[in-house]
Amino acid sequence: MLTRRSVLGTLAGVVAAAASLSGAVAQDNEPIRIGEINSYSALPAFTEPYKKGWQMAVEEINAAGGVIGRQLEVISRDDGGKPGNAVKIAEELLSRERVDMFAGTFFSHIGLAVSDFAAQKKVVFLAAEPLTDAQFEDILRRAMHPDPGAFLRAG
Repeated sequence: MLTRRSVLGTLAGVVAAAASLSGAVAQDNEPIRIGEINSYSALPAFTEPYKKGWQMAVEEINAAGGVIGRQLEVISRDDGGKPGNAVKIAEELLSRERVDMFAGTFFSHIGLAVSDFAAQKKVVFLAAEPLTDAQFEDILRRAMHPDPGAFLRAG
């Protein structure tokens, strides 16, 4: 049975894994930075409730002490429904904001673009809603890799 607690626990586990696999050595009090990319202006009927949901989850996780003792910080950007924008935003989030992982993307073509970028940069990407078979097959391929950590390292 899927419960709120199990969803938050799974989210916290993914974030903890991403933080531990990121190349940066963090100070104990430094937050885990998540770069969240979505098509807020192009798909507001779906993305606004989604945004409210992750904001509530972050508040609840941080109020409970964070993940592995570190607070979560989400840096959210609107890609305008364009894959090129999403990749440009991902590059900026990684280089300027120094995020530990990526999350988001409702549109399939944007998810594929960000997934490819994350794989190239070896950054974890937690897709909000992988809608294409190509994305799902890519997730399965990475999950079935003989190295158990390959899925998380590959994006």
